[in-house]
Amino acid sequence: MKKTAILIDAGFFIQRVNATRRKHFKGSELTAAHFMKIIWGLVQYHVNGKHGSHEKRVPLELYRIYFYDCPPLDIQTRYPLPSEKDHKTTPRKNFKLDPSYILRAKLHEELRKSRKTALRLGTLVDNKRWQLNDHVLTDLIKGIRKWEDLTNDDFHYDIKQKAVDIKLGMDITTLAYEKLVEVIVLVAGDSDFVPAAKHARTKGIDFILDPLRQEVSPSLSEHIDGVQSYSLISALSDALQIEPDPVPDWWSNKKEKKPKSPSKRQSGSKK
Repeated sequence: MKKTAILIDAGFFIQRVNATRRKHFKGSELTAAHFMKIIWGLVQYHVNGKHGSHEKRVPLELYRIYFYDCPPLDIQTRYPLPSEKDHKTTPRKNFKLDPSYILRAKLHEELRKSRKTALRLGTLVDNKRWQLNDHVLTDLIKGIRKWEDLTNDDFHYDIKQKAVDIKLGMDITTLAYEKLVEVIVLVAGDSDFVPAAKHARTKGIDFILDPLRQEVSPSLSEHIDGVQSYSLISALSDALQIEPDPVPDWWSNKKEKKPKSPSKRQSGSKK
C-alpha cells in the first residue's frame, strides 16, 4: 500500500468546521472529542475511502497526520469599550478563561496523545489592539448600524500566526525529498503552498488537495494531482449524532457513507 501523509492547516480546518456548524447545526457546541472524531473521519475518508474516480483504488497506508496550529492566546487585556453598566470602567478580558482557549488547549492535548500524529506549533504575533469585525464595519459604512450602538462583541483581538506556513512547507519538502511517502493529502484553502506542492510533484508525489468543499483558486489547482473534498456536514452529523438543519439537497439520496471507526492501533494513545 502507498504510504500517505495527511497535512492539516488547523486555522483553515477549524474555520470551515465552525462555519458549517453555524449554518447547519445552530446551537450545537463542539468539544475536543468532537474535533478528534472529525479529524479521524477525514483520515479514514482519504486512506480507506473509494470515491469519485477512485472507486477501484486500493486502500492507502497512513504514514502520519501533521496538524499545524499555534498555541491559543493566554493574555489578559482590557476591552475596547467601557462597561455597559456604568459606562466608565473598561472591563478586562482573560483569554485563558475563554471557551475557545480551553477547546484549543484540550484539542492540542488530545493530538499529542494520538498515535501517528505530529502537532506542529508556530507562534502568535500579538498586535496589541482590537479591530472591528468585517461585517460590523460594512454595516457602519452602509448606515445599517450606528457607532453608538457598538458593543465589545463587535470587536476581535488582532493576532497573527507566524511560522506555521513555513513548517508546513518544510514538511512537504522533507516528505518528498526523503521519499518518506508516495501520497500527500493537504487540507488547506489558499495558494501559499504552491511552491511546496510543485516541488513534491517533481519528486513523484501524488499530491491531493482537500479544500473541504471550498472553491479552489486556479493558481493552486494547477499544481496538484486532484481534489477530494471531505463533507463536513456528514462529519458533524456523525460527531454530534444529529441531523443538519437546514438539510442540504443531497442529504436524503446522496449522503456519503459514514467512515469506519479508527482502529485502536491508529486512534489509541501513544506508548
